[in-house]
Amino acid sequence: MREDEIQAVPSPEQGLTRRQAIATGVGITAGCMIGVGYNAGSRTGNGPLALRPPGALIGHEFLSACIRCGQCVEACPYDTLRLLDITSGLHAGTPSFTAQTNPCWLCQGHDSLKCIDACPTNALSPVDDPMDVRIGLAVIDESICYAYNGTMCRACWHACPYPDQALVYDELLRPTVNADVCTGCGLCEHGCPTETASIVIEPLKYQKNRRANG
Repeated sequence: MREDEIQAVPSPEQGLTRRQAIATGVGITAGCMIGVGYNAGSRTGNGPLALRPPGALIGHEFLSACIRCGQCVEACPYDTLRLLDITSGLHAGTPSFTAQTNPCWLCQGHDSLKCIDACPTNALSPVDDPMDVRIGLAVIDESICYAYNGTMCRACWHACPYPDQALVYDELLRPTVNADVCTGCGLCEHGCPTETASIVIEPLKYQKNRRANG
């Protein structure tokens, strides 16, 4: 090999070392994933609009108290709870459920709320009676609800753990929600027969924000 073909070996000052390059790559990747996850979580119901287990603190208080241990998920006897994934941004690793597919059954048949029993922090605070649980509020879309459009339907009433208290029929046999009693468990949404559920649970945080904004 001619002398003019010999390439100089770069000194450490001329570029990143292998260790530095790997560390930089990992940092950039992690930052991108967190950023994408945060933005995605803020746009979907998997983040701020997620339905939380019974006794959950609200908003940032819950995010600060929850240690993402998953013990509430393991303790749920109905396999209702799931941990949110990285697409939920800062909410990733926290427990949530989807009412339409598997609502909160309020531990019917058990002597206590098992998710609260399992929580090692105050993220899920004790509730004296399942009737005192406030996960959210059922909201009826009258434009697609059968009972508001000439077809008799009592599916949500039958599904509700507190019929004639949380869900009450008016003089035209249409369901109405009593906000003072509704637990937000989602059993009504789960039982709704319309193609797009005509009764859905709005999370407690959303309800508070809407009332605050008039």
